[in-house]
Parts: sequence; structure tokens; C-alpha cells
Amino acid sequence: MTRSKIVIPRELLLIEIVRRCHVTGCEAKTHIGLTRREARSYTGFECERCKDWNVDMLEERDVPEWWAELAVTDLYALRKTPGTSQDEIGEVIARMSNNYRRSITEE
Repeated sequence: MTRSKIVIPRELLLIEIVRRCHVTGCEAKTHIGLTRREARSYTGFECERCKDWNVDMLEERDVPEWWAELAVTDLYALRKTPGTSQDEIGEVIARMSNNYRRSITEE
């Protein structure tokens, strides 16, 4: 008799952050757990109470141990902020971020 193995892919939780809903009158706390991959693409959250979308972004105080890695691998490197052009982002950061994105899509 052969035994089959059940494999459940897991990702390590990088951080848990707590945010408050920005909707006037709701302001409920929402606990958000993020893996590294999710932290790189985090742009906001859905309120647990009112279900509205809240635009948000991570800050260095949220992930101090991983900030340098996340910043280089796309968290803020290519995210456009009002008033910045592609030239201001920097060619090296853009190239590193593009290479990283390609490597994770090949996994």
C-alpha cells in the first residue's frame, strides 16, 4: 500500500497591521495580515464593518526590518506619486524592480 502525501503551500506572514476605516461614521479597526508578496503590492484594504475600500500604503514604521528590501523590489520604487515623472524614479531602481517582477512571475 502506498501513501500519498498532501502538500499545502504556505507563505510566511511578514507583518500584521491595524488600520482604521476612513469613512466618516465608521472608523472601524481592521487587522490585516500580509505576506512579502502581498506587502509589495499593498494599495489599501476593505473595511471589515462597512466593506468600503480604503486607499492606503505601507510606511517604514510598519515594516522596519524589511523596508529596504520592499522599497527596492517595488513597494515604492515604481509607484508614482503626484508630481513625479518616470525620469525621477531612477533607471537602476526601475531595472531592479522589473527584474524582480519577472522572477516572481516565473515561480
